[in-house]
Amino acid sequence: MAEQTLYTSHNNYSSLQTQGGGTDIERRLGWCAAASALWCKNTLDAAIAPKDSDPGKLRAGILQVKFRWDPNGNGQDVLTLLGNVDLHGVQVANAVTFDALLDTVTGAPGVYWLSNYGHATAVDTRAGRELFYDIENGLFQYANAAELRQGIRARYGNSPRWRAFRVTAA
Repeated sequence: MAEQTLYTSHNNYSSLQTQGGGTDIERRLGWCAAASALWCKNTLDAAIAPKDSDPGKLRAGILQVKFRWDPNGNGQDVLTLLGNVDLHGVQVANAVTFDALLDTVTGAPGVYWLSNYGHATAVDTRAGRELFYDIENGLFQYANAAELRQGIRARYGNSPRWRAFRVTAA
């Protein structure tokens, strides 16, 4: 596998959030969701080279405060998050297997925000890109879609439930 690390990163951040207007406060790791949305915005900007697409952690921290988990599971939380950075999202997979997710994102090249319902990442599968971003590890570029699949599988194995949103500029 010809994985190329374009930059490394890690996530030491979390925040306390109130759910559904109630008084219960719990720790949520929304930074990965916000950073992945910001990375999608950066990778869609032709003026930003992949090696320079690392989203600012402070900006992700501010943005993740606006991100709320959707108890109904219809994806409105992600659409709201993407809208906050002037992106448009369309849910293309919901609660699918890992193989189905990879088939979706490699079968229709584009930019995708991904989640296994506990952690968010992003990919750019447009021709000549094959980029995978994860706030926990960094940005990786692959020679082709098959290697991208292998690289993501090496990190996430067969997590059983995934969702994907195809992302475009608003």
